[in-house]
Amino acid sequence: MMQPMMQQMMQGRMAAAAMQPFRRIEGQLAYFRAELRITDAQAQPWNAFADAVRAQAERLRQATQQAMAGAAEVGPAPQQMERRIALLSAHLDAMRAVAAAATPLYAALSEEQRRTADELMAEHFRTMRMGMRMP
Repeated sequence: MMQPMMQQMMQGRMAAAAMQPFRRIEGQLAYFRAELRITDAQAQPWNAFADAVRAQAERLRQATQQAMAGAAEVGPAPQQMERRIALLSAHLDAMRAVAAAATPLYAALSEEQRRTADELMAEHFRTMRMGMRMP
C-alpha cells in the first residue's frame, strides 16, 4: 500500500518539476529583451523570435505532458525507448524552429548586443544541462 502511494507522490513532483520551465517563458523573454536592450528598429525580428519561443514552448509542454502520461505505464522496453525518442525529437524540432527565428534577430543586433546574447545563451544552456538527465 505504501509503495504505490510513494510512487504517485514522486510522479506528481516530477510532473510539476517538468512543467516548471513552461511557466516561466514570458519572464525569460522579458529578461532577455531587457538585457539585450532591444530597440524599436529591432522589434520585428524580436517579436518573431519571441513568438517562435512561445509556440515551441507550448509544443514542448504538450509533448512533455504526453510523455509523462506514458511514463506512468512501464510497458515493454522498446516502447519506453520510442516514447523517449519522440520527446527528444520534439526538443530537436523546437530548437531548430527557435534557431531559425533567432538568426534574423542576431543579424539585427549590434556587436555589444551580440556579446550579451552569446553570454545569455551560454548561461541558458548551462542551466539546461544541469537539469538534464541522460536517456
